[in-house]
Amino acid sequence: ITAEGEGLGSGFVIDYQGHIVTNYHVVEGEHSIEVDFPSGYKTYGEVIGTDLDSDLAVIKVDVADEELHPLTLGDSSQLKVGQTVIAIGNPYGLTGTMTVGIVSALGRTLDSQRQTESGAYYTAADLIQTDASINPGNSGGPLLNLNGEVVGVNRAIQTAGSTMTGAAVNTGIGFAIASNIVKRVVPSLIKFGSYDYPYLGI
Repeated sequence: ITAEGEGLGSGFVIDYQGHIVTNYHVVEGEHSIEVDFPSGYKTYGEVIGTDLDSDLAVIKVDVADEELHPLTLGDSSQLKVGQTVIAIGNPYGLTGTMTVGIVSALGRTLDSQRQTESGAYYTAADLIQTDASINPGNSGGPLLNLNGEVVGVNRAIQTAGSTMTGAAVNTGIGFAIASNIVKRVVPSLIKFGSYDYPYLGI
């Protein structure tokens, strides 16, 4: 996935209607996104839904069925610490890169992409921590179990510094949005363009 030639990210097809899941921060501020398929076919897709809290977005493309290979969403509640997982994505523009690791921890939290009126950030929860190598460009790509089911959407890495070019350094601590969050949020993004969370102001 390329955002106006400036940013790179990853994504994966979820159905034969041409819906692609990625991260919100991959498509932030963009309406038309270039989508490159493994076959080499390239097209432009429209961002039809975004959610700043889960950092998820949906892109819609109009392509022939033979370009669409939907992935199955697994049950992230069945994940165990130590379980082998695989990340596939587009790090540094290296399309189709596969890395392997384990589930390092479950139930981690990160800041949401949404701020309160006072400037503080909401919290995004139920994140999977993994040591599968995740680098800039992996964002939005699938984290898979050994059955080939998507158990997470790669979102971020924790880094202790940056390279000479300013890219974040991988430290073996990556975070993915749990697939059960994807199952709740994405259908609403497709239907309404957004997802409404319950909110209790205490």
